[in-house]
Amino acid sequence: MGTSSQTGGSKTIPGMLRESRDFVFACILNSALILGVVVFEWSLLEIAVIYLIEIAIINLLFFSVALFTPQSVDDLDGDSWDEEPTSIQPIGLIPPVYPRNINYVLRKAVIPAFILTVIMTPFLSGYDLDSGLPLLDSGLPLSVGLAIAGTVFFQLSRVWRYFIVNRSYQDKSPADALAFAFRPVFELFLILVFVVAPVSFVIIGTGTDLDSRAVWLLYLVPMGAIRAWMGSLDPQTDDFSVK
Repeated sequence: MGTSSQTGGSKTIPGMLRESRDFVFACILNSALILGVVVFEWSLLEIAVIYLIEIAIINLLFFSVALFTPQSVDDLDGDSWDEEPTSIQPIGLIPPVYPRNINYVLRKAVIPAFILTVIMTPFLSGYDLDSGLPLLDSGLPLSVGLAIAGTVFFQLSRVWRYFIVNRSYQDKSPADALAFAFRPVFELFLILVFVVAPVSFVIIGTGTDLDSRAVWLLYLVPMGAIRAWMGSLDPQTDDFSVK
């Protein structure tokens, strides 16, 4: 009896550690943003660029992964989802792409693409986008570049862990991949509504200096709480269902 309990525990702990990676990364990233403000003197513009680029990276990666998933999306009607899917493989090094997934992904990508474009345009306009290396030539700090590189690396590891290892993408539908893409968009909505709007209202109403780095922490701390909570949720469950 004791042996079986220990065995069950030994199986559960690694599983819990794997499932907590997203939560831990959310905490680390927000801590890095706070560290960037305090130590590297990042501006609000640079913080926003890092966060929005992270969302764009997540969407790009998981919308792309959705093209390779052969399973049907639940509750979708139509012959293309009822029949065995046809595939094309333009490059031998990548998995086959399913044409029915392309239409599905393009439809689902419209809203996130529009939201990110509208929000990112005023922030990126602060950099010279006409140069060959806009972010570097415009004086973006190396620390910001490293933060973005770390985000790319972590998101690639998520793609590997959830979809590539043991070719697990073969057992998934495009909706499974899009659940990962939509989570940060929903997180952005929560941050705008429950952090940016009320904190900005209080700061502007009290006439507080927006250039104060201590004031910026009023944004980052509740942002971190929302990101940590979202990181504790599993996109593969019904918490984030995409139809």
